[in-house]
Amino acid sequence: MYTCKARFFDTQIHAPWASGPYGPEEMAKLDRLFSVAGSLEGMTIVEPGCGTGRLTEILAQRVGPLGRVIAMDISGTMVDAARERVAAYAQVTLHHGTLEAYPLPPGQVDLVLCHQVFPHLEAKERALRLLAKSLKEQGRLIISHFIPLHVINDVHRKAGRAVEADKMPSDREMRRLFMDAGLSIDFMSDNDERGYFLCGRLGATETTMQESDGVGKGEDVFEKKSAGGRL
Repeated sequence: MYTCKARFFDTQIHAPWASGPYGPEEMAKLDRLFSVAGSLEGMTIVEPGCGTGRLTEILAQRVGPLGRVIAMDISGTMVDAARERVAAYAQVTLHHGTLEAYPLPPGQVDLVLCHQVFPHLEAKERALRLLAKSLKEQGRLIISHFIPLHVINDVHRKAGRAVEADKMPSDREMRRLFMDAGLSIDFMSDNDERGYFLCGRLGATETTMQESDGVGKGEDVFEKKSAGGRL
């Protein structure tokens, strides 16, 4: 199912987006992600699409020796690079293969972090259900990209046959996918300045929906607030 796509990503290992250091703007967006996630010390985190381990290394540092990071990627070349990058971190488990084939521990995961990977999942509904099943009660699932939805889809459309159909769903479709998987959405935003960001969790939460300054093309874009304020 992922063979053609895996070969494509094998060829991208030396691309700046795959192996280069995060720039200041990217680090600022990651800081925002971590401000929402809060302390990760001692947590179990799943990272689908880990690539060369750029974010995996940061996650390993943040969970510490008592935490665990389960990271996977369909590209064997990128997983090899990730193994080298995180060799010093015993708390990291790396897997070359698909999310769908990995035996995630049911009800044991604190956070799933899909960073720059969600559009590439072949069966998004099934993937979300598998990830939701792995979460603890009120465990969180974050989907993030450095760029907004309309740019994500345009970049993939132009990148070649292997990924041209890999699109980020509209906010309306994403809400449906989350609901069907038993997940609720705490916060969703999509704009040119901050990119795409969605934070959800297993189980229902009380939220109010407010229109954002998003720039999604042809779709309503919302940010949600919890009763205690914006996440």
